[in-house]
Amino acid sequence: MTSPTVPPSRRWWWIAAAAVVLVAAGVLFAVTNSAGEEPSADGPTPAASSSARPAHSAPACLPTVSETGFSVVRQTVQYAVMTRNDCPDAVINAAVKVRVLDPSGDPVAGRDEQLPDVVVLLPGQELAGAGSFFLDKAGSKVSEVEATFVAATPAPAEAFNGWPREVRVTDVTVGAADSHGRSVVTGRIVTDPPGATLCSPAASLILRDRSGALIYGMTGQIRDDQVTFELAVPENTDRGKITVAIAQGRPALTLHPVATAACTA
Repeated sequence: MTSPTVPPSRRWWWIAAAAVVLVAAGVLFAVTNSAGEEPSADGPTPAASSSARPAHSAPACLPTVSETGFSVVRQTVQYAVMTRNDCPDAVINAAVKVRVLDPSGDPVAGRDEQLPDVVVLLPGQELAGAGSFFLDKAGSKVSEVEATFVAATPAPAEAFNGWPREVRVTDVTVGAADSHGRSVVTGRIVTDPPGATLCSPAASLILRDRSGALIYGMTGQIRDDQVTFELAVPENTDRGKITVAIAQGRPALTLHPVATAACTA
C-alpha cells in the first residue's frame, strides 16, 4: 500500500514550525539556567552603601562660668559673672548665654540689655564680667541668674603675646552719694609693662557682700587710664571688696579673626 504523499508546501511548513520550537526551547533553557546560577566569585562586588555613618568630631572646649550674682534695681537686673578658661588654647568670639530665673526655676520675661564682655580669654585666665537684663514686668521675682558659655573659637595663645602681662585697676574710690543716692566710683588702670596699649578694653564693676558673694555688676566708661561708674551702691556691699575687671579683645567675624581679636590686624 502506498503512503500518502505530503505536498511540498506542507512539508516546508512543518520544518519551519519545528525550527521555531527548537529555538524557543533553547531560549527557555538559557533563561532557566541563568536564573538558578550562583554569582561567580570573580564577578563584580556590590557597591558599598554611600550612607556611611559620619565620624564624630570632639566637642569644642569652652570656658566656664564659676559664679554669678545679681541685684534688682527697679526694673533692671544688674549681674556679675566670674569666668575661667581651662582650655589649652586661647579662645575668641566667646559667647555667654544668660537666663534670669524665678523661684520656680522658670525664665523671667524680659530682654538682655547688655551681655558680659568676655569675648577673648587666654589659657588659664580668670575674668569677671557684668551685664544687665530688663524685666518686662516691674516687681517680677528673680531668684537666680544662670550663665553659660555657648560658643568659642580656639586661637593660638602666641597671637596675644603683644598684650600686657598684667592689667589691673587700683585706687578704687567710692564718692559721696548725691540726693538720689547715687555715687561715682573711679579707679586707675595699671599695666605691666607700664603704659601698655590695651586692645579694645572694657571695664566691669564687681561688687560683693560681706560674705564674699557676688551681688552686683555694671559696665563703665574708660578714658585714658581712668575708669568711671555711676550707681546707687547697694547697702550690703562690702566696700573693701570692690573690684574692677578689664577685659580685652574684639569680636572677630572677619577673614582674619585671630588678628582682629588681638587688635593686630
